[in-house]
Amino acid sequence: MSEDAPELGALPLDARVRLEALRYASGEEAATYIAIMRLFTGEIAGLLSDQSATEIATKLTEQGFEIDTDTVDDRLSYLVEHGNLARSPRETEARSLREYLQNRARYQLTQRGEMVHRFVEELLGHTDTAREVSTEMLGGILAGLTELARLDEAAIASADPDELARAIGTLFAQFERLVSSTRDFYTYLSQVLVRYDLDRDEFQAFKTVLLDYLQRFVDEIGRHMPQLSDVLVRVEPRVPALCARANSGARLQGVDGSVARRTQGLDPADWTGLHAWFVGGAGRDSDAAGVRRLATDAMRALLVNLRRIAGGRREQSRYGDLLTLARWFDTADDDTAHALWAAAFGLYSCRHLAFAADDDADPVPATASWWRTPSADVPVALRRHGARTIRGRSGRRDDYSEAKAARIAERERAERDRAAALAEIARHRGDLGTIRLSDRSRAVLLDLYSRAMVGNGRPLGDGATATTEVTAAGWRLVVRRTPGEGTVVTSPAGRLEMCDLTLSVEPISQEVAPGEETG
Repeated sequence: MSEDAPELGALPLDARVRLEALRYASGEEAATYIAIMRLFTGEIAGLLSDQSATEIATKLTEQGFEIDTDTVDDRLSYLVEHGNLARSPRETEARSLREYLQNRARYQLTQRGEMVHRFVEELLGHTDTAREVSTEMLGGILAGLTELARLDEAAIASADPDELARAIGTLFAQFERLVSSTRDFYTYLSQVLVRYDLDRDEFQAFKTVLLDYLQRFVDEIGRHMPQLSDVLVRVEPRVPALCARANSGARLQGVDGSVARRTQGLDPADWTGLHAWFVGGAGRDSDAAGVRRLATDAMRALLVNLRRIAGGRREQSRYGDLLTLARWFDTADDDTAHALWAAAFGLYSCRHLAFAADDDADPVPATASWWRTPSADVPVALRRHGARTIRGRSGRRDDYSEAKAARIAERERAERDRAAALAEIARHRGDLGTIRLSDRSRAVLLDLYSRAMVGNGRPLGDGATATTEVTAAGWRLVVRRTPGEGTVVTSPAGRLEMCDLTLSVEPISQEVAPGEETG
């Protein structure tokens, strides 16, 4: 491979150039660069203005920065090279050569520079504290989706584009607020749960305040999720028409003739994230359901801390003790600090003591310095391998053959039971209607039904089907959406009635009807 060839997984050149715009905030002169960028982004009037190095130097001096004009000009040129600023094309008017040299270059803010500095200010103002989840947005999202679901094709065609764009934009702004606040909340929660330095008081406050709030949030998600999933399924077929109508109004065009980017949600592709959050997709659960699973994980982590505080054998942190000791050192005078050091760590001042060896065979006392004594006789095995040889008979190997045979026999019985259950189901060819099965066959039938629905990835619409194949037996289970009709399965365990769903057993060789999906 040549030296100029890009490495596998390396960022493309345009991406690396864009990331250069972040450099000014992490260097040694970051304070100066941030102060300069604040002069361009601090007020709304500064966004369309240009400023010279002399003007910037004057404003920096008023803020307490001792920096000359030439250095300011170098800083501005650096920001221009990395895409944060651009040189202004406006010509300057000068009454003298000195004024022309001072104002010959003027600078203005770029779109990339404004976006990067906005992120920098947000990061500088961020604090590692808990942020509430915006659960109030769930009601707004549901109301917005319900209003959009009421629009049929005629109503969409006659709707005002700006009103429709406003409704969609509001819906996605609420969704973005909900998602971002949920991420921030769980990030903070993970930082607290992994701490091993929580004392009893902190643990009690954390349990009663934070986790009670977490439970309310999970309950709120569980209450709204079925309704949101239902209305999203109804709105989904009309999303292209809604976006097309919302984009039919007056649009801003760039200097190159391309249409400017609009608010999130006005592109049909933006609805994929909304659908994935509340409904899910083929082979995956919804993100809202994942939020509820994370709450269960938080409860488990809380129990780990509870067992540690209760005096279990898990690792314990001395974080709180070390902070207390540090406070004692901070308030102690010199003599007290030495005494505290000796008492805490057992490190006293040096005392060289010696006495004669009791063993004539070993004339070197144990207190002699190893600098002046001969090398100790260390066994080769200990010196080279770091371990002493353990003599004696090795233990007998455990025999697991009986346990393995029991597990194999258990597996064979389970396979025979499943094969018998599949054979019992296969005897009912065609629509199942009202059938009676054994409890074992009923459990296998429900397992096949769940596989078909998970493979379909979404609720069945009218006339839609979902299937799952039993390849070894040569047949498949077909689930059809049939309003007004259903399937009834009775067994010794009870009676199961599926409303508006018809189950049928069909050979695999039969052609799949249009609209069917194989699970």
